[in-house]
Amino acid sequence: MPQNYKRLFSGYSMTRQELSIYPQLIEQNQHNKKKRGQLDQLIQILEHLQYSSDAIISSIARFTNMSHCSATRNCEKLIKAGLVLRYDASNNRRYKLTNEGILFLNNCKNFQDLLCKYQLSDAL
Repeated sequence: MPQNYKRLFSGYSMTRQELSIYPQLIEQNQHNKKKRGQLDQLIQILEHLQYSSDAIISSIARFTNMSHCSATRNCEKLIKAGLVLRYDASNNRRYKLTNEGILFLNNCKNFQDLLCKYQLSDAL
Protein backbone atom coordinates (compact mmCIF):
# COMPACT_ATOMS: atom_id res chain seq x y z
CA MET A 1 0.00 0.00 0.00
CA PRO A 2 1.48 3.43 -0.94
CA GLN A 3 2.49 5.72 1.88
CA ASN A 4 -0.08 8.45 1.12
CA TYR A 5 -2.94 5.95 1.46
CA LYS A 6 -1.58 4.81 4.82
CA ARG A 7 -1.62 8.39 6.09
CA LEU A 8 -5.12 9.04 4.80
CA PHE A 9 -6.59 6.00 6.46
CA SER A 10 -4.60 5.70 9.66
CA GLY A 11 -6.91 4.35 12.32
CA TYR A 12 -9.24 2.80 9.74
CA SER A 13 -8.57 -0.71 8.54
CA MET A 14 -9.52 -1.39 4.96
CA THR A 15 -9.75 -4.76 3.25
CA ARG A 16 -7.51 -5.58 0.31
CA GLN A 17 -10.52 -5.29 -2.01
CA GLU A 18 -11.33 -1.78 -0.73
CA LEU A 19 -7.69 -0.75 -1.17
CA SER A 20 -7.64 -1.96 -4.78
CA ILE A 21 -10.90 -0.11 -5.65
CA TYR A 22 -10.03 3.22 -3.99
CA PRO A 23 -7.45 4.42 -6.59
CA GLN A 24 -9.92 3.53 -9.38
CA LEU A 25 -12.63 5.63 -7.72
CA ILE A 26 -10.30 8.61 -7.42
CA GLU A 27 -9.37 8.29 -11.09
CA GLN A 28 -13.03 8.09 -12.17
CA ASN A 29 -13.92 11.20 -10.16
CA GLN A 30 -11.09 13.15 -11.72
CA HIS A 31 -12.29 12.21 -15.20
CA ASN A 32 -15.86 13.24 -14.39
CA LYS A 33 -14.80 16.72 -13.30
CA LYS A 34 -14.69 19.05 -16.25
CA LYS A 35 -12.89 22.31 -16.38
CA ARG A 36 -15.20 25.19 -16.99
CA GLY A 37 -15.05 26.03 -20.67
CA GLN A 38 -14.72 29.44 -22.28
CA LEU A 39 -18.42 29.59 -23.11
CA ASP A 40 -19.35 28.70 -19.52
CA GLN A 41 -17.16 31.54 -18.24
CA LEU A 42 -18.75 34.04 -20.63
CA ILE A 43 -22.26 32.88 -19.70
CA GLN A 44 -21.50 33.28 -16.00
CA ILE A 45 -20.40 36.87 -16.61
CA LEU A 46 -23.57 37.58 -18.57
CA GLU A 47 -25.72 36.02 -15.83
CA HIS A 48 -24.05 38.15 -13.19
CA LEU A 49 -24.63 41.29 -15.23
CA GLN A 50 -28.24 40.31 -15.78
CA TYR A 51 -28.94 40.13 -12.05
CA SER A 52 -26.93 43.20 -11.14
CA SER A 53 -27.85 46.27 -13.14
CA ASP A 54 -24.19 47.15 -13.53
CA ALA A 55 -21.02 45.82 -11.95
CA ILE A 56 -17.36 46.62 -11.49
CA ILE A 57 -14.76 44.09 -12.59
CA SER A 58 -13.92 42.95 -9.04
CA SER A 59 -17.56 42.05 -8.45
CA ILE A 60 -17.64 40.10 -11.72
CA ALA A 61 -14.39 38.29 -10.90
CA ARG A 62 -15.60 37.38 -7.42
CA PHE A 63 -19.00 36.11 -8.60
CA THR A 64 -17.53 34.03 -11.44
CA ASN A 65 -14.54 32.82 -9.42
CA MET A 66 -12.05 34.16 -11.97
CA SER A 67 -8.91 36.14 -11.56
CA HIS A 68 -9.16 39.87 -12.20
CA CYS A 69 -7.13 39.44 -15.39
CA SER A 70 -9.33 36.60 -16.74
CA ALA A 71 -12.53 38.47 -15.92
CA THR A 72 -11.23 41.60 -17.67
CA ARG A 73 -10.15 39.61 -20.73
CA ASN A 74 -13.53 37.86 -20.95
CA CYS A 75 -15.41 41.14 -20.51
CA GLU A 76 -13.39 42.63 -23.36
CA LYS A 77 -14.47 39.73 -25.59
CA LEU A 78 -18.10 40.36 -24.67
CA ILE A 79 -17.70 44.09 -25.37
CA LYS A 80 -16.24 43.36 -28.83
CA ALA A 81 -19.20 41.06 -29.52
CA GLY A 82 -21.63 43.83 -28.53
CA LEU A 83 -23.12 41.87 -25.63
CA VAL A 84 -21.75 44.10 -22.85
CA LEU A 85 -21.16 47.85 -22.48
CA ARG A 86 -18.39 49.43 -20.44
CA TYR A 87 -18.78 52.92 -19.07
CA ASP A 88 -17.09 55.09 -16.47
CA ALA A 89 -19.10 56.18 -13.46
CA SER A 90 -17.31 58.17 -10.77
CA ASN A 91 -13.86 56.84 -11.72
CA ASN A 92 -15.04 53.22 -11.74
CA ARG A 93 -15.35 51.18 -14.87
CA ARG A 94 -18.73 49.52 -14.85
CA TYR A 95 -20.11 46.85 -17.10
CA LYS A 96 -23.69 46.51 -18.23
CA LEU A 97 -25.57 43.92 -20.28
CA THR A 98 -26.93 45.12 -23.63
CA ASN A 99 -30.27 44.07 -25.11
CA GLU A 100 -28.36 41.86 -27.52
CA GLY A 101 -26.55 40.33 -24.52
CA ILE A 102 -29.88 39.51 -22.87
CA LEU A 103 -31.07 37.84 -26.07
CA PHE A 104 -27.82 35.88 -26.39
CA LEU A 105 -28.03 34.72 -22.76
CA ASN A 106 -31.63 33.59 -23.18
CA ASN A 107 -30.70 31.65 -26.32
CA CYS A 108 -27.82 29.97 -24.47
CA LYS A 109 -30.13 28.96 -21.63
CA ASN A 110 -32.67 27.56 -24.12
CA PHE A 111 -29.91 25.60 -25.83
CA GLN A 112 -28.71 24.19 -22.50
CA ASP A 113 -32.29 23.16 -21.72
CA LEU A 114 -32.50 21.35 -25.07
CA LEU A 115 -29.26 19.52 -24.37
CA CYS A 116 -30.61 18.39 -21.00
CA LYS A 117 -33.94 17.35 -22.53
CA TYR A 118 -32.18 15.05 -24.99
CA GLN A 119 -29.62 13.95 -22.38
CA LEU A 120 -26.75 15.53 -24.28
CA SER A 121 -25.63 17.94 -21.58
CA ASP A 122 -22.18 16.30 -21.47
CA ALA A 123 -21.64 17.15 -25.15
CA LEU A 124 -20.28 20.61 -24.39
